[in-house]
Amino acid sequence: MRLYYFLLGFVRVFIPDELRADAISALLRRGLSARVDQNGNILVPFFKRKRYFSALKKIDYEIVESGGIPVILMNIRHRAGIFAALALVIAIYIFSSFYIWDIRIDGNENIPDSVILNELSNVGFGVGRGWGSITRSDAEWAFLEASQSIGWININRRGSVAYVTVKEKTVPPQDTDAVAFSNIVAARDCIIEEISVRAGVAAVKVGDTVKAGDLLISGVLPGESGGGFVAADGVVLGRVSEEISVEVPKNESDTVLEGEKLYRSTLKIFNFRINIFKRYGKKDKGCAIIEDVKEYTLLGKYRIPISLERIYAAESRTVQRRYTDGELADVALSRLSALRAMALRDAELMKIRTHGEYTATGYKLTSQVTVLSDVGERRIIVAP
Repeated sequence: MRLYYFLLGFVRVFIPDELRADAISALLRRGLSARVDQNGNILVPFFKRKRYFSALKKIDYEIVESGGIPVILMNIRHRAGIFAALALVIAIYIFSSFYIWDIRIDGNENIPDSVILNELSNVGFGVGRGWGSITRSDAEWAFLEASQSIGWININRRGSVAYVTVKEKTVPPQDTDAVAFSNIVAARDCIIEEISVRAGVAAVKVGDTVKAGDLLISGVLPGESGGGFVAADGVVLGRVSEEISVEVPKNESDTVLEGEKLYRSTLKIFNFRINIFKRYGKKDKGCAIIEDVKEYTLLGKYRIPISLERIYAAESRTVQRRYTDGELADVALSRLSALRAMALRDAELMKIRTHGEYTATGYKLTSQVTVLSDVGERRIIVAP
């Protein structure tokens, strides 16, 4: 279908095959063009439909479909609110494309986004500013001249969003004669189970017992290997034993959530805030504050500078719980399982032994676990 049929509207008319030639001849005699779609239906311009139907009055036809923008507007003419809202959203989206409503930073490792955003704002490039207020190249040069920590910057535009990529300046060593290399040392006390060296020289062997801080892989190459310094690289697996325990008292306090109460609702359009609802009075006494921000998009993929912010107070109360002996053991096992899961997140369990005992105040549950984990950590050395 051609674009102008959608813009000006159309009516799709079905005419039986044996009458289609007569229908087209009747239209041509009136000076009306006849366009036939792939299904054999005749497309009639919406605003000329009366003339077409008059020419076809002696033909047996059936209206199959009406469409296009005029038809859509007619269908919603009794829904003025929806039409007005749609027009407002479209107008806001078009207007917002002339301004910067979001800046996304990439490439920084040590410098926070807030510092870069503040330096950009100081040179005239920030949220709420017009794209025409300063060119991107001028903003880049001004930013680099003012910044002491960024050595390169690139600003790209996508709609109302600015994508800023930066590279931080590298500080050269003060002593140019110094040699930097790295070792891998033990992060925990363990027994070595496996060593895999990619660079450097192994300083321990399988079965050795090491303490935290002991050298595992050296970055100093021996003379028979040619000597020199490298960044030690490899994996050292060690057998680590540790104790995990929890103790649950017979009586303890617990917090029970009572519900959530809306305290403030704010509509943010561009850089302006409109208070829709506000509850007066203290909201933070004995409450956990929950903030919820809902952003809106156009057609599900284009972000528009409109958001609805809601602030709730989650009201709660404190209750006293008294556990039976059976409940004590169940609660202790549940809490110990959670601690064990955290301890085994990056390790492989080799052995576990668990025992529990009732105490004067509650119940204590302890697990002795032996795990296999990566125990090496990199340590950079600067030698004169």
